[in-house]
Amino acid sequence: MENNLPDRTIALMSDGCWHSANELVEQISHRFSATMHVLKKRGYHFEKRKVTAQQYEYKMTVREIA
Repeated sequence: MENNLPDRTIALMSDGCWHSANELVEQISHRFSATMHVLKKRGYHFEKRKVTAQQYEYKMTVREIA
């Protein structure tokens, strides 16, 4: 797997677990939401949930196989 942002995001989030925005910034990039947008166009799906007033978590839920 390459070391580009989409591949790193898939590698991290393919476990189906919730990941905090802070973790995604540390492990992927501060532009993780832009990377998730690119992946959505490729058929990946993500859920977002509010943890506290200003904290969110994300998880990859479904991957469409082409």
